[in-house]
Amino acid sequence: MPRPDPDAAPLWAWARWVDSKGRAHTRPDRRYSGFRDQYVGLELLHLRVDESRVLCTDFDQYHCIINHWPCAPLDANTWPPAEYDRWLDGHWDDPAERKRLQYRENAIVDPAHLPDRWIQACVWTITPHDVVDIRPACGKPDTIGNHG
Repeated sequence: MPRPDPDAAPLWAWARWVDSKGRAHTRPDRRYSGFRDQYVGLELLHLRVDESRVLCTDFDQYHCIINHWPCAPLDANTWPPAEYDRWLDGHWDDPAERKRLQYRENAIVDPAHLPDRWIQACVWTITPHDVVDIRPACGKPDTIGNHG
């Protein structure tokens, strides 16, 4: 995904999020307690963007990229903590090219095979055509933005 402009910053959106019971959803449940009071006055955009314009990444693995850490296999969350620590110790000083391969293998998610994990979608631009719906992130639609 080439950067459209040297000053451009990507936009992040949820392609898949997981509720408190570990169930994955492609649309947020606005009744979910995590939304209460946190997003009052903000709007939730429902986007439909062609997958050729989106880079999907595993939310938990993305911190490895940001922090220049080695990126363990996706099933590492099932390993005993000592095994994960050994893997990190063994790969901490991997060269940049090796880490790039780890990122591609373990952080980038194919949209056709979205796992049941927190998945963020990175896009460079959104257009009016991409917007399916706009609604208050929380609260009732008739209580937000009506002042008289």
